[in-house]
Amino acid sequence: MKKWILYTMIGMLFVSCKKDQFDIESPNVGVFVQMLKSETYDAYELNEKGERLWLKMPRFRQGHIASLIELSKDTTHIKSFPTNPISSRTPRPQGRDYFILGECLLWIVEALRGGGSLDPYLIDASKEGVEKYKGVTSTEILMISDKYRQWWNSYKNGDWKGNDPLGSTSYRWM
Repeated sequence: MKKWILYTMIGMLFVSCKKDQFDIESPNVGVFVQMLKSETYDAYELNEKGERLWLKMPRFRQGHIASLIELSKDTTHIKSFPTNPISSRTPRPQGRDYFILGECLLWIVEALRGGGSLDPYLIDASKEGVEKYKGVTSTEILMISDKYRQWWNSYKNGDWKGNDPLGSTSYRWM
């Protein structure tokens, strides 16, 4: 009887630990966002020695777009985010040592749409010189999030890949 209780407790511990793990293949957007904000997202690509290389992007799909856009209103500054490992540029705008969460979530939407941006930040192409590459503000992210929401509401049942949410604006992904 004591062994049965011990095995049951161990089994319950194993099941509860597995349930708390983040599934990169079938991600939950809300859990991903909370992990980024609490700096607990740790799905790293590892080298042959088991050393961490870079954070891996969860396998988001079309069914995640509405949640990504909804949560893109969050302009929390975060320290880490799974960026593109083949980009030779810094993954943040000039002079910024943080990511803006909502901007990063919209970058995921843009990647699902088929956009070719290597880095998760926007610029205002109407600005000149160095000012152009300083990125956008949190206030601008809120406005851009609205553009993506309008785009999704208009095209989610149609050509959502072929219509650029930012086409009528001066904002561009780097």
